[in-house]
Amino acid sequence: MSDSAAKIRDKRVKPRFKIEVHAHIKAQLIGSSSKYPFITENISESGLLVNHPPGSRHAFNKHSILEVWVTNDQGDEIYFFAKYVRKANDHSFAIKIIDVDGANSKKYQDFIDAHRDAAIPEDNDEDGVGNKEE
Repeated sequence: MSDSAAKIRDKRVKPRFKIEVHAHIKAQLIGSSSKYPFITENISESGLLVNHPPGSRHAFNKHSILEVWVTNDQGDEIYFFAKYVRKANDHSFAIKIIDVDGANSKKYQDFIDAHRDAAIPEDNDEDGVGNKEE
């Protein structure tokens, strides 16, 4: 593992894991009326790795604060604010949850807990989002 990958890993407060179901999400810049649909690649208690179709365009960058809606297995939406962290590769990016109210926090935790038994821990990733560094 490289020094930079180790530093990323050391900053992770909550464990990241892959889930077997891919959650549908919608995200938009705060104040925008344009919601973009995505699917999660993996999640943790503090953030998500989000897939988008190759070539799709969204207006997110390292300064973006997003409103996010995650649809759980029951079809309920879980709402929170997130910060765009970085582009992971050509078809995914990482976001970090920065603010979630009590009711949505409970729904999000319940969603994670429902998949924890089938989860694959990400203790073999090298860059902190499930991608091996070459």
